Amino acid sequence: METDYPDFNEMYKDPMFNPIAQYEQAYSYYRYLCMQMDYKIKCKEYEKMCGNNGERMSR
Repeated sequence: METDYPDFNEMYKDPMFNPIAQYEQAYSYYRYLCMQMDYKIKCKEYEKMCGNNGERMSR
């Protein structure tokens, strides 16, 4: 029985149209951005700690 509808299973093999692949890629990017923000926050905290210690020692 032939139909005019496209075969969606074939379409989902392409990562561009596969919702699971898109979700995994978006989640990976989200985790990457979170790690980047955590790193920047830790760097700022480290700079504050070192900056405060340097001021105390110079007095």
